[in-house]
Amino acid sequence: MTRQTFLIALVVFLTCRVALAGESITAQEVEEYFYANGEMKRSKGQFEITYYLEGNTVTRTRVYDLNKKEVIPDDTVYQTQRQLWSDPTKGTLLGRKPVIRAIGQPGTDSIEILMIGETFIQSMRSTSDYFIISRQKRIK
Repeated sequence: MTRQTFLIALVVFLTCRVALAGESITAQEVEEYFYANGEMKRSKGQFEITYYLEGNTVTRTRVYDLNKKEVIPDDTVYQTQRQLWSDPTKGTLLGRKPVIRAIGQPGTDSIEILMIGETFIQSMRSTSDYFIISRQKRIK
């Protein structure tokens, strides 16, 4: 009985190590696309963003505006979508690269989807008035 419990605990630990150990990720925005009123505008990245991954949540803990040289406090919480085939806890099924995807609500009228890969982070944010696509390069 004790051996079975140990083996189950070991399997859970090995398959869910992303969920058990917290990890901080910092990324610098490379480019951003802003869509509103039928027009899409491209701009250079302006922000350095820090996320903290723990369990089934991703929390945006810090946004640094590179142009204004100021920190914008943030505590947006995103729920990871573990049911997707590309989730790191599933392994690399069918040759897919592991990617964490999470959904959050950064404002009262905003939904954001994060896609966290090995070297990049992409986000898609939508409100009733505009849509933003952002690509960030992981630096830490």
